Order: sequence, then C-alpha cells, then structure tokens
Amino acid sequence: MRRVRDRRTMTVLLRCRVKKDLLVKANQVTDRLGTSTPEMIRIFLAEIARTGKVPVNLNTEAEERIAGPWPQRAATLESFYDPAKTW
Repeated sequence: MRRVRDRRTMTVLLRCRVKKDLLVKANQVTDRLGTSTPEMIRIFLAEIARTGKVPVNLNTEAEERIAGPWPQRAATLESFYDPAKTW
C-alpha cells in the first residue's frame, strides 16, 4: 500500500531577516499575549490569505511607515547581498 501525502497539510519554512531589537520587542509582546511571534506571523499570513488585504495601515503618508523610508529599505536589502557581510 502506497501512502499519498495530502498537499494541504504540508508546510514550508519561511525565513526573513529582522533587526534583533525588533524581534526582542515582538517576543515580549507576544509572550504577554500568551502566544509566540511565529504564531502571530502565521495568524497575520492567514488573515491576508482570508481577506485578500493586509491587516495594518500601510498608508505612505502616515507618520510612521512600517517598512521605513524607501532609501533605508533599499540599503538594508542591498546589504544582504554584500559578500563582505557575515550574517
């Protein structure tokens, strides 16, 4: 008998880089909520998939944009490809 895997139950590993202080603060908040940062990320992604919308305000005119100004984001992204960096 051959077992067939149900693709709906398969998971993938999602990796992303964040600043350490950001992760520490997020972990403190999720701990107080009785959950974990990875679980909150799963909830966030599930909400995007369910509604087709991002569940936060990403207005470019807002005082504090989540992703920061474009030049700062671009420099951070480019730094990931810098061979001199040792992550």
